[in-house]
Amino acid sequence: MTNRKKGTIFIVAAIVIASGGLIAQQMTTKEGKPLTKVKVQAGWLLNGEFANVCSAIVNGDYTKEGLDVQLLPGGPSGASFTVATDAVAQNNDLTLGIDGDLVPLVRGVTKEKESERFQVKAFASFWNENPYGFIVRSDSNLKSLKDFAKKKPNGQKYKIGVTADAVIQGAIAQYAGVKESDIQWVTVGFDATPFLSDQVDALASYWTTQAYEVQKAGIDYRFLSASELPGFNQPSMIAVASNQTLKNKPDVLEKWLRATIKGTEAVRQDPDKAAEQILDNRCGGPTFNKDQEAWLIKKSVPLFDKDKQGFLYSNQVLDFAQAYKNINQIPRVPSKDEIMDFSILDRIYK
Repeated sequence: MTNRKKGTIFIVAAIVIASGGLIAQQMTTKEGKPLTKVKVQAGWLLNGEFANVCSAIVNGDYTKEGLDVQLLPGGPSGASFTVATDAVAQNNDLTLGIDGDLVPLVRGVTKEKESERFQVKAFASFWNENPYGFIVRSDSNLKSLKDFAKKKPNGQKYKIGVTADAVIQGAIAQYAGVKESDIQWVTVGFDATPFLSDQVDALASYWTTQAYEVQKAGIDYRFLSASELPGFNQPSMIAVASNQTLKNKPDVLEKWLRATIKGTEAVRQDPDKAAEQILDNRCGGPTFNKDQEAWLIKKSVPLFDKDKQGFLYSNQVLDFAQAYKNINQIPRVPSKDEIMDFSILDRIYK
């Protein structure tokens, strides 16, 4: 073996050793204790909706708690769609999930076959309201979800755009006092194109995503929240964990929630900085638009509970479950203990 080859090997070995030392350093606390790996499955792309988790990662709040948190993207991925609650129910490698609404949870825990029921519970929630509803033009006569059953001045029906997986149609029709078939529903995709091109008069959407496209296009609009429907005022950004994790790893979940609350406080205090942190590779990454994320974060800040960040309100959850049952989407209303676990919140708010 030549000296050149030997030198190369020594250099490579030195790099490996140095890298290993760096990795070891990154995976331990200041006291040298190993960090506990925590995998968090998001229910959507890692945008500003998850700013509190992202800020807690970038600011080192989790590391201070002895955690190494990995935030995993959800939502559309090719031909598939990752739902956080479903993923946590099926994958024991995931520590917890954060989903956009209660629908996957109430569906999962009330499946008719006991063997298929999700062994998952909600243990925290970061937004007090769900940003789902309908975008309509400000100059239209659509000022309430009840107006979807009315006709335009020319006698034609309003075209109401909904995605293929939407189930809110029955609730809106019931609210308006008509049959579901009396309203003209149009199946659309996940972006704002059908609304921007006047294919529909109202677009089922989230004001955290599609509304930005509409505003960017210079269109004056109003947002009709789904919470207008009786019982549909549900929480959002819901943290879920398996029953097994809740039982066996309460300390990990408590540390995660405590650090996430610190991340929430950071987001509230400096939304622009939080938007910059979304571009971190551990979060959404540099392909995200900082201006768009700042817009989303600033609009969503009022949704955080000022007094008890992360708190879960049982009446709100059960009222939604009842409303969801009323439109025949689940076979029964789950009990409080079947769908929620307050043991982690009790540790935080003693």
